[in-house]
Amino acid sequence: MNFKCLMKGCLLIALFSLLSVKDIASADALKKQPSTLIIYSTQSGEATPAVQMLDVLVGHFSERTMVIPDEQLSQKKLNEFQHVIYMGEVKRTLPKQTIRIMNESKHLMAIGYNAEQFRPFSKLTFHKQDHTSQIKGVDDQTYRHLDRGITALTVQGAALQSEFYLKKHQADLPFVIQTKEGAAYIGILDILQHNKLLAEVLESLLQASDQMTTKYLQLGSISPVTDEKKLLELGQYVSERHIPFLISVTPVWIDPATGDEVTLNDRPQLVQVLKQLQSSGASVILHGFSRTYRTEESGQGFEFWDAKYDQPITSNVPQKAEKKLSKSHFPNEKDYKTYIKSNQQQDIIYTTEKLTKGIELLTQQGLYPLAFEVPNDAISQQGYEVISRHVSSLFGQVQLSDHTWKTKGAPPFLTTPSMLHGMTLYPEQLVETATDQEDSSVMTEQTIQSMQHLQSSAIGLSYEVEAGIDGLQDLVTQMDAIPSSQWLDLKKTKQTVQTAHVQINTSGNGHIQVEQSNIAETKTVKRSGMENMLRILTMVVLLFIVAFAFYTLYLRLTMKKRIFKERKSGG
Repeated sequence: MNFKCLMKGCLLIALFSLLSVKDIASADALKKQPSTLIIYSTQSGEATPAVQMLDVLVGHFSERTMVIPDEQLSQKKLNEFQHVIYMGEVKRTLPKQTIRIMNESKHLMAIGYNAEQFRPFSKLTFHKQDHTSQIKGVDDQTYRHLDRGITALTVQGAALQSEFYLKKHQADLPFVIQTKEGAAYIGILDILQHNKLLAEVLESLLQASDQMTTKYLQLGSISPVTDEKKLLELGQYVSERHIPFLISVTPVWIDPATGDEVTLNDRPQLVQVLKQLQSSGASVILHGFSRTYRTEESGQGFEFWDAKYDQPITSNVPQKAEKKLSKSHFPNEKDYKTYIKSNQQQDIIYTTEKLTKGIELLTQQGLYPLAFEVPNDAISQQGYEVISRHVSSLFGQVQLSDHTWKTKGAPPFLTTPSMLHGMTLYPEQLVETATDQEDSSVMTEQTIQSMQHLQSSAIGLSYEVEAGIDGLQDLVTQMDAIPSSQWLDLKKTKQTVQTAHVQINTSGNGHIQVEQSNIAETKTVKRSGMENMLRILTMVVLLFIVAFAFYTLYLRLTMKKRIFKERKSGG
């Protein structure tokens, strides 16, 4: 009898263990699945800058995100996600299938227009409020003023839990609410203008992964023409404060006046300073190859975007680049798609070549980049996909449209949005140029304070080497004073940078592992002003020779014809 009881007990324990393992495996599998689905309605049916910004913000809370237009929603896709967010940029009647499927979502969040078409919000009343500047959260004692007035939809209804209010005519009007069933509504209509506010709202509704502010300082715009003495002074000051920092390096500089190229190979003393800073706590970021597409724009930041035509790169040779043609210039859809595909292929080839050369040139000098920064933050959406094949992290801001480089922005925290294809974005906050040091200090303080309502913010600021030591001391003092914050040491995070010949990895322990194989010396074509003049002169001479040859041939033919006529008339 005792033996039978023992056997039963063993069987129960075994069964319980199997079920536990199964539950753990299921939980791990769930964590690996995409956790947030964003469905949008726009005028064009394409993802607009506002949709892209929402993707960038949500990427902070989600392991992975998928973004689709409302017409592409299916039951299968909905079931794969833990959170479903709908964004209505314009008013429109949604497809019946979309409404039916989304009504089955247990964790629905709606932003902007059209929310009343979904069951959780169907009994609510929405009112548009224009240009209001006072808002507060449910736990705030007083209202605070926004830098820019907000246009939002406020909500009225029964059994609502209000999360954020705006003040209009002395009335408290909720524009962020939750229903008793757990659905949430956000009435912000201008996501681009108020992305920090939306970030705060999302942080209150979704679970943030961290409750600490991450801060990082970058010594920026370092190139082969940088003064190594000034750089060393700044780097030593930060190192002596035991602060890990970033050095943003561009390995090639092109003189816009002459076309002459200077590389790090030509500046051994500068390289020695950079290696010294790398050894004493700095992490290297590759900031483009030369920060230029057209020679006359050297140092202006447009390397992966054609600023002349405000379009993605269409040619590896800038002189051959032309304004992209519209669909109306082609007789049929097939020819237009072939044209677009050809341009995209040029963009891929160009971006891959520049990125590969930059990584390998730095590596040849003993400098090991751990991330990439797009010059002037200007690049096509396809360009981000190319970059993701070579690096795991991106610094700066992101371009939100392929129609113009002027639509760019950054979230106030770290994020891994779908538009970056797995890369982590370390955002950089832009501080407007001030007329003097005191104004600059005030602007920096305002930038830091604008993010004080976030618990998991990321504050990254860049400092130009040419600005001198005094301004850096003020900046470090202000960043040191940020409460509940920690300095980022990029070497203590997991990073990967790779080409066909270089593999750079960090596992999070502060050490950099580098593997190199058969790196051919990265060659740059050195063009001087005299060489360019000689080329032009040679072309002109050739043209004259060809013209002279044609003219001589013409005279000979004319002479033969005249002699023939004279003989005929005389004979």
